[in-house]
Amino acid sequence: MGRQTQLHMLSQDCKELLDYIQQRDPVVVVDRSAKSPEVIEVESPWDREGFYCLWNQHLVPVLQREYIHRGGHNPYYRVDDELPIIELSYPDPAQKTWNGRLALMQGRVYTGLNANKGKEFEKWYGSIVRWIRKNFIRNPIPHLDGFVGPAAYEWYRKGGMLLPVFPPPVTPQWISWMEAQDQHRALFSK
Repeated sequence: MGRQTQLHMLSQDCKELLDYIQQRDPVVVVDRSAKSPEVIEVESPWDREGFYCLWNQHLVPVLQREYIHRGGHNPYYRVDDELPIIELSYPDPAQKTWNGRLALMQGRVYTGLNANKGKEFEKWYGSIVRWIRKNFIRNPIPHLDGFVGPAAYEWYRKGGMLLPVFPPPVTPQWISWMEAQDQHRALFSK
C-alpha cells in the first residue's frame, strides 16, 4: 500500500509547495498520462487541475511513458507507477459550488501503490511531507485528514467549504456534515 498526504490547496499554496520541491531537487512537473509518449513539462501547474507526476531527475534521469492499450477505447501513455516518482493530484483551484456554496476538493501527494522505491526516494518524499506539516495547517475538519495550505485556510475561515476527494451527493447526511463544518468554523477558526 502506498503512502499519501492529503491536501486542500489554492493556487498560491500549490505554487509555494512546488517552489520548495523544485528548489530542493531537480524536479519537473509532468502530466501523469497523455495521448502521446512525449514527456513535456507542465507550465504553471498551480493554475489548472491535474494528475501530475513530480519527476526527480536525480532518481530517474530519463522518464518515459508506457503505452496503455484499452481494447476498443482510445489508447494512452502513462508514467509507470513503479518508478520513484510522486503523484500530485491537484483539483481545480477555481472553487466549484456545492449546494450553492463555494467548495474546494481535496488532492494529495502519493507514492503510488508501491512506497518501497529506495532510500533516496523515501528521503525525498519525507522531506516533502515534513515541509507540508511545517507550512500548512492540519485539516480542521473532523473526518478529513491531511493539511490545508495557508491561502486555502484563510479562504475556509471566510466561509469556504472543504470537501473530500470527490464532490459528495447533496443528501441530508452531507448537508448535515457541511452544517457541522460551519459550526466548527465558528468555534475554532477565530
